[in-house]
Amino acid sequence: MLPQIEERYAAYRPPFDVPKVVRGLIAPVPEKYTRGLKQIILVDSGSLSRRDRVGKVWSRKRKRSKQDILGRYRHNNGAAWIEIRVDRTIETWTGMPRWLFWIPMVRFIVIGEVFYHELGHHIHRTIRPEFREREDVAESWKTKLSSNFIRKRYWYVFPILLAMKKIYLALKPA
Repeated sequence: MLPQIEERYAAYRPPFDVPKVVRGLIAPVPEKYTRGLKQIILVDSGSLSRRDRVGKVWSRKRKRSKQDILGRYRHNNGAAWIEIRVDRTIETWTGMPRWLFWIPMVRFIVIGEVFYHELGHHIHRTIRPEFREREDVAESWKTKLSSNFIRKRYWYVFPILLAMKKIYLALKPA
């Protein structure tokens, strides 16, 4: 069963359909990895309580500001959910022109970075616990899940990139 996707925005409107992107990101993930995940909550910073916005959290043996958080994995009494701060996530890509969000692959990469990292926390906690730093485990799962997604959804991009690389190397002056 797929997790429920819920949007909780105060005044923010994302530049693209984020729930559609998240559904696309979940599709290639094996069901065993999403088992026990009840919800994916899409929020903006303005809709969060003061407790969730102000203060610090521990990450990699350091305190980090809650303002810098892009997403969170949370669990309580067997129910687990992922919270993605959509405005902050998109804001991290500010150097990128807005028109690039028209390209579906870019949208998947922007949201997928955070979503797959948080899903990595869920996998680490429920299916494959490892005795390493939690953030390192989540990052390795993000890499695995992202490459699986791109390989399945955008399989046709790799031959084009390989051909472009060969042409570039052939035309490059020595």
